[in-house]
Amino acid sequence: MSKKYPRHYNDQVHMYDSLSKRAPDLTESELPQYFKEASMGTPAKVEKTYSPIKNLTITRDNFGVPHIRGKTRKATFFGVGYATAEDRLFLMDVLRHLGRGRLSEFLGESESNKEMDRNQLKNAPYKESDLTDQIRRICEQGSEGEEICRDIKAYMEGVNAYIDKARWNWTLLPVEYLGLMKLPQKWKPEDAVAIASFVGGLFGKGGGRELESAQFLAELQNEFGKKEGRKIWADFRSANDREAPVTTVRPFPYNNPGNIDQASVAMPDLSTVNQTLNQLKNSDMIADGPFGPINLRLPKSMSNAILVVGNHTRKGNPIAVFGPQTGYFNPQLLLEMDVQGPGIEARGVGFAGSNLYIQMGRGKEFAWSATSSAADNTDQWILRLCEPDGKTPSNQSTHYLYKGKCIPMEQFTHQQSIKSQAVPVKDLNKTAVSLNQPPKEVIEQQQNSSQRKKETMDTKVERSVYGPVIARGTVKNRPVAIAVQRSTYGNELGSSFGFKRLNDPDFMKGGAQSFSKAIDSIDYTFNWFFVDQTDIAYKHSGLLPIRHPGTDPDLPVWGTGEYDWTGDYLPPEKQPQEINPKQGYFVNWNNKQAPGFRANDANFNYGPVFRSLTLEKRLKKAIESDEKLTTADMVNITTAAGTVDLKGQEVYPYVLKILGKQAPGNDQKLQAMRDRLAEWVKTGGYRRDIAPRDGQYDNATAIAIGDAFFAPLVKGIFGAPLKGIRPPVKLEDRPDQHLGSAYQEGYYPFVQKDLRQVLGEKVTDPWYKTYCGNGDRAACRDILWNALSEAAAHLEKEYSSASVDDWIYGSQRDAIRQSTLGALSLPDMGWVNRPTFQQVVQVQSTK
Repeated sequence: MSKKYPRHYNDQVHMYDSLSKRAPDLTESELPQYFKEASMGTPAKVEKTYSPIKNLTITRDNFGVPHIRGKTRKATFFGVGYATAEDRLFLMDVLRHLGRGRLSEFLGESESNKEMDRNQLKNAPYKESDLTDQIRRICEQGSEGEEICRDIKAYMEGVNAYIDKARWNWTLLPVEYLGLMKLPQKWKPEDAVAIASFVGGLFGKGGGRELESAQFLAELQNEFGKKEGRKIWADFRSANDREAPVTTVRPFPYNNPGNIDQASVAMPDLSTVNQTLNQLKNSDMIADGPFGPINLRLPKSMSNAILVVGNHTRKGNPIAVFGPQTGYFNPQLLLEMDVQGPGIEARGVGFAGSNLYIQMGRGKEFAWSATSSAADNTDQWILRLCEPDGKTPSNQSTHYLYKGKCIPMEQFTHQQSIKSQAVPVKDLNKTAVSLNQPPKEVIEQQQNSSQRKKETMDTKVERSVYGPVIARGTVKNRPVAIAVQRSTYGNELGSSFGFKRLNDPDFMKGGAQSFSKAIDSIDYTFNWFFVDQTDIAYKHSGLLPIRHPGTDPDLPVWGTGEYDWTGDYLPPEKQPQEINPKQGYFVNWNNKQAPGFRANDANFNYGPVFRSLTLEKRLKKAIESDEKLTTADMVNITTAAGTVDLKGQEVYPYVLKILGKQAPGNDQKLQAMRDRLAEWVKTGGYRRDIAPRDGQYDNATAIAIGDAFFAPLVKGIFGAPLKGIRPPVKLEDRPDQHLGSAYQEGYYPFVQKDLRQVLGEKVTDPWYKTYCGNGDRAACRDILWNALSEAAAHLEKEYSSASVDDWIYGSQRDAIRQSTLGALSLPDMGWVNRPTFQQVVQVQSTK
């Protein structure tokens, strides 16, 4: 593959893609075939060494990873900026424009680009002065803040030094600029804030969908009455299900309401709520670039980690296999580098353009990583609209009642000067420009002669005391507006302090305790994990608001002032955390943080089934076998879990118990379907190709049946009992979205818990009622067989055959598609549910 692409363009793809085909019996000696060596310092295999400025050396290893050595701190961060621009300049440019809601200004006019700008303005509608103020506030936070600002400035100078060279050299300028006929402009500190607002808004927040929860509750209460409707809603809400898999078994209560003041709750009118929710919807994250679509779609929540204490390992030191799952892009959103200079010693990754410090990686004798937590740091507030002259308000009113006064929304026009989009370039050899002149001259000449239409794009922005105003609706037939408050809004770079400390070898001398203190300075909501030669640790981060005690955290609240956040935030000692847990391990795949730590209002999935169980059950089994674990064992566990269909492991075993062994009426087709499912479940419920390795999924027919069965199964169990009312959860999260990450959300816990109640099995937190067959096992059995029959009809039509043997699910339907952000595309990879950047770590003393 490397012959087709520039050097290092995709030389890790084959390593990554091959692992799932080799596991589950990978050996220690084979690990280097699938994971590159990640030592710090001068690499063993040097490709080139250069010095962009005095006191700075950048060495590229045989994978192209930059190893940056600075004799001064300024030179070091200059090198970080310079190397980042070398590897990700066009991506950085896309992200800094997207973070400002100015993608159309950069990529050109198209409806997709405009919609992505509108989406970002819902999340972070900043003026340029707001970005500058955020930088200023960082600089004013004592000597450490001043040093961060000096680092930002040096990083900026490094980026701009590369931009200055690239503007005059075609070999340095990313070809996408030729497609746009634009030159990269100077980098500014504010660019990092803009990018952080986009990245943090995707990965570092949770909650903020109270209206959807309220709609579900209102529909249930309208159909079943207030009391029963609330009980049904609570069943599905799963806010504190005691059966939910947790990261630490230690309780850390958070966000659990006491006596709710019902006057604080602002329930939307069912007659208008769908119109309101349509205003809140975001479009697909697909932009139009110079060479075609730029697909920035990301899974909802990602990343995983397994860590085991040294007592359970062959070498006696803890092992961690962990990493962020940030989608599959070309180039990747993450950039890897090794950085050493005064006050910094780290190797790992960061998001391009906001990678001032290594955000996940390793120090000299420790490593750390993160998973998305989505703890509840975001709320929707209902603004009661008013008119300053006392007249009756309308949905277009721009004033709202706050603390007894009718105050105006802050309004401004977000203006872009854009040109019509250039026709996507299909063949660079046919571009009507001369490359004999430097890029600056050629592109400026083309810009001056361009006939492309210019226009102004104006977007009206409204902001309240809580944050952006993003929708209108009604409550009790009166007009309201919806505002969003996010705890990190207006302080997008505040987490820099935590990352700086993780990168500082002096700060980190205290091991796990120092790690915990560093994490306390990260405001975005993540689960953080640490390993060194003696300890494993977990610490949750997030600027998590302490809400008014009379409010319901799951439902929209009146934004009239008396129910505001208290101004206090969850203190570090009350964040979920643990060092060297008694159970001997940590497992996290975006699952519940700790007992009592309430799921955010948008998360209905913290029930008895979560994808983390595919990791935890395998790790626990390995530990209980008394076999000491190796790094290869841990990789085999994560890779096996990454090829499991959650239905096959956690749902269909209970379905099969109720179906029984014989199909009704001796129906041979249904019998064959049931038997295929049973065999698949018995072998682990995998979607993988290992026995035999023939390019086709093992149990491919069972996978086809399992996928087709789930929708009619859910409909049969819940459709009639709930009168067609559905919780705000998608049916399931299958791999056929081509994003890699899968099984994060869906009806999996709902189906499993309900069927366990039908079977009379022990349920720690039983539901108010049982839905399948109203709890009658025979009636439920009929429902499940009817659902399987419906699946058969669907499969006959899909595969144009009545023969079960012909229903073969093609593995290419799940293939991971690497979204290209520029001129060159990359091949698909086989499906695996795995981190994008994955570390395998066992630290042994170097002393």
